[in-house]
Amino acid sequence: MTNKIWYEMIDKKYGEIYLTKYLSVQRTLKKSFAIMTLVISVSGVLGWKYFENYTWLAFILISIMQLVLLIENQLIRSDKEIEEISDLRLMYTRYFNKLERLWTELHYKKINEETAIDRYFKLRKSDWEKIEELDCKLDIKRYKRLMNITEIETNQYINKYHNYE
Repeated sequence: MTNKIWYEMIDKKYGEIYLTKYLSVQRTLKKSFAIMTLVISVSGVLGWKYFENYTWLAFILISIMQLVLLIENQLIRSDKEIEEISDLRLMYTRYFNKLERLWTELHYKKINEETAIDRYFKLRKSDWEKIEELDCKLDIKRYKRLMNITEIETNQYINKYHNYE
């Protein structure tokens, strides 16, 4: 049971760190997109006088702006989705903390195996099912670069806080 709790705990720490990185990327994309939209809008308005003989240029800028607005939600998460991902990350954190406490109590023999099994499956029933439901709904994309960084940070955490050798 100790190993089962350990590996689940590590998996949840990985998930928490990955969601933190994913949220950072999404928020950066959202800001960049807003700035780009503003620049295109302002250039169209301010450039109108200079390009009045070239109305096709204004038309192109307006068209680009409209296309960008149409595909925004396909490329970037909405504010509601970002908030839900943030809630999911917090759920991962809470679940991880409970697992870490359970693992520590079992590791140091503060509780017996039977108690650990009962508490573990109660946690799976109460916390993990909610996490899975929201996780499936949000369909978080897996990016190789973020996964590599997350793995490094997870290993650093484990080595720093759970190195018992």
